[in-house]
Amino acid sequence: MTEIKIRKWRDLDHEGRARCRFDFASEVLSTDDETQTAQIRLEPDPRRYRLDLIDGENCYVDKFLNTAIPEGVVFQMMEAHLIGLPLSYGPPSITSSSEYAKSRRFALKDELDGAPYSPPTEKAKAHEELQANSVDSFISFLSIDILGSTALQQAYGGKFDEAYQIFLRELSTSVGHFHGSILNVTGDGFIAYIDMPRFTTQCDNTVDLGLTLLRVLQDAINPSLKQAGLPTLRIRVGADVGKAVRRNIAVEATNFRSFDFGSAALNRAVKIEQAAGAGQFLIGQALYELLHVFWLERCQLIPFSEHKIGLAEYKSYLVT
Repeated sequence: MTEIKIRKWRDLDHEGRARCRFDFASEVLSTDDETQTAQIRLEPDPRRYRLDLIDGENCYVDKFLNTAIPEGVVFQMMEAHLIGLPLSYGPPSITSSSEYAKSRRFALKDELDGAPYSPPTEKAKAHEELQANSVDSFISFLSIDILGSTALQQAYGGKFDEAYQIFLRELSTSVGHFHGSILNVTGDGFIAYIDMPRFTTQCDNTVDLGLTLLRVLQDAINPSLKQAGLPTLRIRVGADVGKAVRRNIAVEATNFRSFDFGSAALNRAVKIEQAAGAGQFLIGQALYELLHVFWLERCQLIPFSEHKIGLAEYKSYLVT
């Protein structure tokens, strides 16, 4: 029998931060447009929790994280944080990745046949530079890598460059649809990030984005590239979440000025991506533990060399 671990509601995560997620099934009882308020009935989501008696105390057992939260702690949390809580909402600007990919395939076909570039009808968020000036910054990072890019460059030359430009433009646009931006372009891929006011929406958008990138490449970009006689591309994606701090760099002797970002989450995202296979999307444990049950149901624990990221027993998951 799997051991159940009692977990305090405010246990620290891997980076010493108190972030936990609890999913509820909700029912709207009433709304008032004049006061912009709503009455909502909440109950612990039965897809995620079961109520068990553990050490003489009723606990909600998280079926995915193998932890238990005392019922009294859940009630205290709801009374302290949910009554009168203002709601924020940051959904993607596309409602269906498959329908979006289909529309982009038609647009790309026309473009590669000689028509001018046609942007998506859905409006992507404008690019923003990552600030992360505070130790409280909590950022999601995605690392995207083209497999075999050096060999493709050598074999196709300018045709690869043309394919890469389309790849980068289309997937960067997809990033904007999920309230993300590009941190940097690596030459054979890119690093994206998402920074939102509510970490729960941010984490869910991160996973949704990772799967959408694979869908857009598979169903829109590659078919269009193939039809135009350009090389098709294979990618792998890794993601994780955590704190990030901007660090200014100065070399007085040469008057060099620049900056970078100190983030264990960014380092983990890159290393996790490097462990993925072609067409795979892997995420780290920190991101997994903050996802909605809808996404947890699509995650599968996979073998992973934890020593590569410097954390003992750190887990990685395949998202499908």
